[in-house]
Amino acid sequence: MLKSKTGLFTFHLFNESTRDQNQRPGELKLAETINFGPETKESEFVILGISEDIGPQMNGGFPGAQKGFNAFMQAFQSVQSNKFCSGENIGVLGEITQNIKFESINKNKGAVEELDDFILNVLTENISKGQKLIVIGGGHNNAFPLLKNLSILDTKRIHAINIDPHADCRSIEYRHSGNPFSCAINEDVIHNYSIFGLHESYNNTYILDYLDRNACYYNTFENWLDDPNLWWSEFENFGNTTSNDKSYSLDIDLDAISFLPTSALTPSGFSIEEIRKMIRSLSSNVDFSILHLPEGAPETENEHRLYGKIISYFVLDFIKCQSKK
Repeated sequence: MLKSKTGLFTFHLFNESTRDQNQRPGELKLAETINFGPETKESEFVILGISEDIGPQMNGGFPGAQKGFNAFMQAFQSVQSNKFCSGENIGVLGEITQNIKFESINKNKGAVEELDDFILNVLTENISKGQKLIVIGGGHNNAFPLLKNLSILDTKRIHAINIDPHADCRSIEYRHSGNPFSCAINEDVIHNYSIFGLHESYNNTYILDYLDRNACYYNTFENWLDDPNLWWSEFENFGNTTSNDKSYSLDIDLDAISFLPTSALTPSGFSIEEIRKMIRSLSSNVDFSILHLPEGAPETENEHRLYGKIISYFVLDFIKCQSKK
């Protein structure tokens, strides 16, 4: 167990006790084949859970993003191990949890900055160059330390790809889930930033000007509504024009999906099947270093079950397509 600077956050390194023992005779589940904790050093894909919601709440979002990872783990371990995905190249490192409750923006200023540093420390100690990092849970604020760690591991220029209604490029008076990519751009952590599914009505003039000023690419959700075929054509063409001299990250803010319980739930967005298609299309053509799935906030027991299965589909689509590269 490792604690952050002032104890606001804790990292729990998983071990064999994390493995789900409730297996059905005659079946082989991922719970029996994936690696945990220290065993992940040789894994091609390493999963890290971040169970915090201080970042979204510092941005005015709903609480609950700290519940996503546990819902995922319950569903993921029950997936069949078979010829399509055996699980032997997958490791689950552990989980970062928060030890504080959100009170107010003024009272909790500095918390996300402490989390940034803590995530970076955990990754520096546990992730090696060449491993593909999959991060589930928490707010989108965590994209910044994930990208910062990638910039330390790899000297290649980084291209961040984000499927998200929001650009997450707000100003940086203090850290929250609305400014991870503006932090990454301002500190030269990333050199290209592309957004798919941006909602035209939910990004202010400052943000749109910031994207234009920094030569960021974006294709809006309204473009999708007007001409889905042209949108898909641009999307697939993007995946075919990537370069070997760059490192790539893929973020999917779960509030891009219609009615999925998240920190910023949307009634108008992509379907689960459309997101799966995007993951499979990009992951078949682009060699990614990071998959980040933040902002899920399941509340009820039924939401936990649905969320866990949905995220398991996303993770497995990514792993299967990346394994073929």
